[in-house]
Amino acid sequence: MVFGVALAATLGVCGSAWAQPTAVSPVAVVAPDPTGRWMRAESDHFIVYSERSEVMLRRYVAMLEDFDGVLRVVHGKTKAETPRKLPLYLLEDNRQLQRMMPGSPESRRGVYVRPVEDIFAVAVRADTSKYDKNNGDDVVLHEYVHHFMMQYFPDSYPGWLVEGLAEYYMTIDLQPKRVQIGDYNRSRAYSLLEGEWIPVTTLLSKRVTQLPKDEVSAFYAQSWLLTHYIWSDKERKAKLDDYLDLLHKRGDPMASWTKIYGQDAPALEKALKDYVKQNKLAGRVLTRPEPPTPALTITRMPAGADDLLLEVQRLKLGVPKDDAPELLEKVRRAAAKRPKEYYSRLVLARAECKIGDRDKGEALLKTLLEERPTDLETLQVMAYSRLETARRLARDPAQREKAKAIYADAATYLGRAHKVDPDNYLTLYGYAEAKSLDKEPSENTLNVVFRAASIAPQNFPIRMNAARLFIRAKQYELARELLTPVAGDPHGGGMSRQATQMLARMEGKADGEALGASAGDAAAPAQASAEGDKDAPGG
Repeated sequence: MVFGVALAATLGVCGSAWAQPTAVSPVAVVAPDPTGRWMRAESDHFIVYSERSEVMLRRYVAMLEDFDGVLRVVHGKTKAETPRKLPLYLLEDNRQLQRMMPGSPESRRGVYVRPVEDIFAVAVRADTSKYDKNNGDDVVLHEYVHHFMMQYFPDSYPGWLVEGLAEYYMTIDLQPKRVQIGDYNRSRAYSLLEGEWIPVTTLLSKRVTQLPKDEVSAFYAQSWLLTHYIWSDKERKAKLDDYLDLLHKRGDPMASWTKIYGQDAPALEKALKDYVKQNKLAGRVLTRPEPPTPALTITRMPAGADDLLLEVQRLKLGVPKDDAPELLEKVRRAAAKRPKEYYSRLVLARAECKIGDRDKGEALLKTLLEERPTDLETLQVMAYSRLETARRLARDPAQREKAKAIYADAATYLGRAHKVDPDNYLTLYGYAEAKSLDKEPSENTLNVVFRAASIAPQNFPIRMNAARLFIRAKQYELARELLTPVAGDPHGGGMSRQATQMLARMEGKADGEALGASAGDAAAPAQASAEGDKDAPGG
């Protein structure tokens, strides 16, 4: 079976609810919503939201595109497709961050999150800094490296390499005709020169989440140093693949290092400290033609976004039960200010479906779809509300037939959404969930969920649930492909542990062999996890 290829043909046999959209009313003539402060800039690889000046926004998007271009050149991905653009929200201050993520530390300058409903980055923007060549953007660049590597090189890597690469590239100095890569971050350099080091055995074997807080800074600094040490020497870099191969075979990290590089723990630590003393921390400089000005389109967001744009993202991240009433009331008040605005009504419908009165929310969504039958976001909000209802009913055996009918209703909305955008991962993933009650996953469902995971490989809940479907289908090779990056992610938390357990249960099993039920539990698609990577540099 070839997954992710000729998907349109695959979806053509999804069944009537998917292939034949429900007839819709004629499109009503709807006046455009009045615009507000927020702007939306879309380029080849990013969608950036900002309420600052258009000049700054253009400059910021150009920086992001330039950084992406450098990563593509360095890693041989200049012609690789971009199945999904990364949204990024530029915020003024921590107050705005609190609107999106209540309880965020005041020191937080950025965050990268991966709930089911979205994958996006946030940056609290600093315009000037005499110490930071990237104007406070180390956080965003650090996280984009993670995003980029997961998109194009999904595999299991040791924690020091995952973070070391992000640290290595985040300090990039982008000039018109030259690029400096691998320069040091000042706080990391201070940690190396003045702070306590963690043992190299710990560095090679641990994830950052396994360390006490007082060792985290040292871990990031030494991860950067070890990556710099390897990347600065062709012979050392050439051996890295052999080292990683031993780790994939469950070799001991320190013993494997000694076997490949000939250094035991004391020798490696001495080499790294000598590397620091020899003042080899400056990055390499590459000359290049001046990068072209990126093509981008800037549009003004509706006025309701001034009050609700950040609250939409908060809803996607998941709202604790105790916080829901206050947020719901806030959304209701804001929407009431603009009772005819499509944007505000859609946010209100989303909030009602998630944390309020679902029936009211779905009734409002039906009204909105009469006005704009092909609005992708509205179709998806309705579909996922229907999926949630079906999921809850399906837990009761007596309600399974009713749940099946609601799943079919959700599939109808997803079919309409697929016609609007055939490569939207949220639509594809929702379709796979709509088939949750099938006794066995069909080839078509497997194709669709694999494509969803390929478009959004950074989304671990989707990878996990896709893997469960492949395990149920006794296709363990593809299940391993999906689970391995989750198991090896330094910030994967409980999902990493679960993925590791699932991989262990499949060990030695060939495709088609029977497997214990515990390794391939029926897919139960996860909802938005609260947060993904955060607090970088260190995310």
